Amino acid sequence: MKLCISSFGFTTKEIALSVEKLIGKSLSEVNIAIVYDAALASCGNKRWFIEESANIANFIGGNIYFVSILKFSAEEIKKSFINADIIYLMGGKKHFLAGLFRQTNTIDLLKEITHEKVIMGTSAGSMALCRQITSVKFWQERYNVSKDEIIKKPELDIVDFSIVPHFMREDHLLWDEKFLKRVLNDNLYPVYALNDNQAIIYDNGNISFVGGNPLVFGKRDK
Repeated sequence: MKLCISSFGFTTKEIALSVEKLIGKSLSEVNIAIVYDAALASCGNKRWFIEESANIANFIGGNIYFVSILKFSAEEIKKSFINADIIYLMGGKKHFLAGLFRQTNTIDLLKEITHEKVIMGTSAGSMALCRQITSVKFWQERYNVSKDEIIKKPELDIVDFSIVPHFMREDHLLWDEKFLKRVLNDNLYPVYALNDNQAIIYDNGNISFVGGNPLVFGKRDK
């Protein structure tokens, strides 16, 4: 299983080179399938979508496929995934992707693909690959929702840790180290705070960090 878990994708050459090494071939020859459903499910300004897509085009030299789990047939999704070297789960609406994979019965396909391809997530797409954050205080104070609401929307649990994306970005300054330390101290698993120039590389159980070591919160011995 080979994953790249990030905040905003190909923001640096270091992240790009790490993904290239994970794949084992030049990014100039790599094909990528971008799952964009969560991006379209969220409202608001979509400038970030264009910027993230431009970063992909700057580093990926092969074919770029846009894939909708909601609108494509299972056969179309599988064909796009098979033709790609990277399955790229773009961010957007929280918890949307995990539920969508389950509702459309494509979760088994995704988990099967993780043994053959590199899965790359960004923001909410990365969160979907991780374990659900269990801290009640985090959900209440960060998103003003109850734990019961979140439990109804579990993530995919492909890895045994969680992330907080966009750490200390200009529009996320309220949720700084002091805040996360307080609200995540009882989380059952490690939670990594990633800024937009950082990523976690997960290579068959081995974890390494790109862009420096992220801050880690929660219980670290799990």
